[in-house]
Amino acid sequence: MNTAATAPAPTPSDSTAPAPVAPNAPAAAAAAPAVPMLRIAGILALRPVLILALGAALLALNLSLVYSNALVVVVDVIALAAVGLALRAEGSRLRDLFGPWRWMDLLWGALMLVIVVIGFLASNFAANLIVYGGAPPVATGAAPSIPLWVGLVGFLIAPLTIALAEEAVYRGYAQPRLQRTVGRIGSLVIVAIIFGIQHIGFALTSGPDVAAKVFTTVFAGLILGGLWLWMKRLMPLVLAHWGLDLLFLGLPTLALALL
Repeated sequence: MNTAATAPAPTPSDSTAPAPVAPNAPAAAAAAPAVPMLRIAGILALRPVLILALGAALLALNLSLVYSNALVVVVDVIALAAVGLALRAEGSRLRDLFGPWRWMDLLWGALMLVIVVIGFLASNFAANLIVYGGAPPVATGAAPSIPLWVGLVGFLIAPLTIALAEEAVYRGYAQPRLQRTVGRIGSLVIVAIIFGIQHIGFALTSGPDVAAKVFTTVFAGLILGGLWLWMKRLMPLVLAHWGLDLLFLGLPTLALALL
């Protein structure tokens, strides 16, 4: 009897084998583990609380909020350390979140930079329209005086640490883990709202400034989160975010310091 032509019957484990993961998506993004909601909430709350405390401390010391453009580096380091500890509890590492470096990330990052710059400008326009009914009022008085070190840190270091920390916290860690509970759209919206709330600490000078900043960054958060859903890779998004903050945070801070 010829037994070579008889294929073995499939076992239950064969029929339930997981589908292969796309090769261009890091494991952390493709299949985020189920983790306690309290841990996700803690990671999401950390940056908003620390940035709010930073802004309040600067105002209490009668210092310009522009100082936060440099001092936020401390918040970024703390946030990255917290995400690293959370990942270690899940048997992973922080560098696994960003995935292996690929040279194509530079091209994807450049494309995403164009998208996020256009998206940020549109978000800012929409936020000003909602809050002010048009262009925001022109600031009066002298520009804030800041030391050179604030300008240098705000230009050379902060844009990169902000990009790494915010993408690790929001798109890399929280969004895929929330997605298991509230779905793609729910996680996208929740993370974008908290991303916007985080920026309150950068605009404590007036209520309208706070509202405009929150609306702008909520809209921008929706764009960034949507790009993550599209690519499922964090590094191109980090590069685009770095470029955005270099243009709209780093350069203006350095210019103020050089005045």
